[in-house]
Amino acid sequence: METTRALESQSQPLSTEELYDLAQTVTEKQKKIEDEEDRGTKEMQTKDLTDILTAIDMAAEKLCDIDPVWESSSTVKRDIRAILHPYEILQEKTKKSRHFFLDVF
Repeated sequence: METTRALESQSQPLSTEELYDLAQTVTEKQKKIEDEEDRGTKEMQTKDLTDILTAIDMAAEKLCDIDPVWESSSTVKRDIRAILHPYEILQEKTKKSRHFFLDVF
């Protein structure tokens, strides 16, 4: 849309260099928009992952609370944490990269 307006506003044809600059500007703006959309998606995924991990941890805690045999509930809780460990690492990496991104700006 901006490109069309710029072209229409010119009374004489644009030079190759002007066309190149205009195309580069439009490309940069589109990339910024896509980056912002990607960042929003990643943040939502991080929030979803955090919510899921919290819910699972709460469920494991509840299991420990209601199971009279501490050894079995403790084993289950430890196994659940071991299974979820890759997701916890992913969550931490995402948080760190987000904090780094915020610190840069």
